Amino acid sequence: MNRNWPLAIAVSAALPTHFALGAEPQHSGELTGIVVTATPLGGDRLSTAQPTSVIAGDDLVLSLAPTIGQTVAAEPGVHSTFFGPGASRPVIRGLGGDRVQVLTDGLATLDASGLSEDHAVAIDPALADQIEVVRGPATLLYGSGAAGGIVNVVTNRLHDRVPDGVEGLVELRGDSVLEERAVAGRVDAGVGRLALHLDAVWRKTDDYDIPGFAQSRQLRDQLIAEGEEPSDERGKVENSWSDTRSGSAGLSYVGDRWVLGLAWSRHDTEYGIPGGHEHQEEPGAGEEEHEEGGVFIDLEQDRVDLALRRDFANGNRLRVTGALNDYEHAEVEPSGEVGTLYEVDGREIRLALDHALPGGFNGTGGVQWQEVELVATGEEAFVPESRTRTLGAFLFEQRDFERFTLELGARLDRQEIEGPEVPGYDGTAVNLSAGVIWPLGGGLALVGQLVRSERHPSATELYADGPHAATGQYEIGDPGFDTEGGLQGDVGLRFDGSGISAELRAFVADYDGYLFLSPTGEVEDELPVYQFLQEDARFYGFEAAASIPLGAAGWSLGLSADSVRARLDQGGDLPRIPPLRLGAELSWQRERLRATLAAHYSFEQDQVAANELPTDAFTMLNAEFSWRPGSGKTLLFLRGTNLLNEEVRYHTSPLKDEVPLPGRSLAAGVRFSFGR
Repeated sequence: MNRNWPLAIAVSAALPTHFALGAEPQHSGELTGIVVTATPLGGDRLSTAQPTSVIAGDDLVLSLAPTIGQTVAAEPGVHSTFFGPGASRPVIRGLGGDRVQVLTDGLATLDASGLSEDHAVAIDPALADQIEVVRGPATLLYGSGAAGGIVNVVTNRLHDRVPDGVEGLVELRGDSVLEERAVAGRVDAGVGRLALHLDAVWRKTDDYDIPGFAQSRQLRDQLIAEGEEPSDERGKVENSWSDTRSGSAGLSYVGDRWVLGLAWSRHDTEYGIPGGHEHQEEPGAGEEEHEEGGVFIDLEQDRVDLALRRDFANGNRLRVTGALNDYEHAEVEPSGEVGTLYEVDGREIRLALDHALPGGFNGTGGVQWQEVELVATGEEAFVPESRTRTLGAFLFEQRDFERFTLELGARLDRQEIEGPEVPGYDGTAVNLSAGVIWPLGGGLALVGQLVRSERHPSATELYADGPHAATGQYEIGDPGFDTEGGLQGDVGLRFDGSGISAELRAFVADYDGYLFLSPTGEVEDELPVYQFLQEDARFYGFEAAASIPLGAAGWSLGLSADSVRARLDQGGDLPRIPPLRLGAELSWQRERLRATLAAHYSFEQDQVAANELPTDAFTMLNAEFSWRPGSGKTLLFLRGTNLLNEEVRYHTSPLKDEVPLPGRSLAAGVRFSFGR
């Protein structure tokens, strides 16, 4: 494959500051009216006390990465696990895994991504209309699993309006360092009261280049001190390829007062687990063609989504959404044999009534039911078969007083876990919240919230017991774990006016019985042992972001910073907590042209847990250019990533000492829209 292939585009974790961005690049302060669908009442980011951000329009196109974790990793307070280009999950305020819910149109992905960092989220963000990030506990709407926050991918599969004729888009993109080749397309059409949607994405990447050794300096020094030989792998991360195909079809009926829609989607991806043997060029679908490669994952998901909306004459609205999921995930050995097979059957239904109550309160309330059946088979099935059922009821109310806005919410969740070889779990979680938005005048507002949360332990935390070759760990759970409790406080200042958007947030969270996976220093089956523990812990930190116009010449400056510290009450730091990060972005925009130079600096992380290595500081420098010629329906974009060719390692990544992020990259692409 020629690395100078002319159509090369990139996706990376630069540090632009996104607030609410529309289809055309503008100052973010001008676009505060975008609806954040993941908030209780679906207002813009200024209408809720919860810290939120939205990535949309051209900014989403330029931020896209092969995984949802990498796509949102530039947001203030948000990081990514990074298990290579094939699998990365978001980390919000130092919390990841099951504590951060990744949603598709407000419903769970119902995949196996929460089990382990090497499991990809069954979402391709390439054709998302917008991506919403809610930082801090979102347990009121989405249950105890959203104790850290949510990332909601909003699609256009189910319409609430009938398109005027035929509209859609086609996009080509690629990346030099990943050797990415990608194509995506979407068509929406309206006939009478019917709205039709079709989309498809294909993406292929090869083993990517790195500036130095695959192993970190700290790990190499440790191995040498122990009398072992470090790996000589350098210049390229072997077995880091990926091949993804995704598509969906939706049909909606849009009436005067009600909307009914049904959609089917399929996500099919294969990707190598970094650290394996050399991957053969041009892999096929057959197992024999992978025999000389490393361990790889073959993931397939079929999903059906249903949406019903009924508007009543009194202004109330009933919303019913549901999803059925058939998921299969095979971890394939270099020989071509399936080492472990994960099968997930998931079902979820959600009913919500948006209403207005006497006394000036507006709100939403409803119920949510979810059932997930997990079956893992094979010699390395480290979790037993289980069925998890959750039933929740929630209520959220908001009232505007003369000087401030008050938000109150409550949710009750009942969860049961059972299986043929497990003792079972049965518990109740109660979540309560109060928030306030207090305008101070001149575009400035004081915001804050207090949340009392409870989180059920997951089946993995309860029952894991065995080797997990993909992550290189022997994981052990404890069926005696109890519900994790937390008390979180969040206070901040917002400013929005004169083209300037800015927000500063400080937060603290005290956890009673915090669950975490910790290295023990022991070895079992030639793998390091990681054990789930439950101890009291405290998280605290801040986020700051600002977008400032620099006069009438089209220049603007974005600034951002975030930090989180997490410590156990009995002493010691928690593992995989991101360090302090600072960012700056200088942008120029003139009519249909935009150019940006963005840099962020991640400090060294030396406040580490026992048996955890520190991570070096790094600077990420990115640049991008975009142009909408003619009618504006075509977007041409060019992007340079990691221009300093630094060795970049995320402390939040379980592979940080084995696999760095890609080196310097040149990327380019084109997106053409037609119709409306």
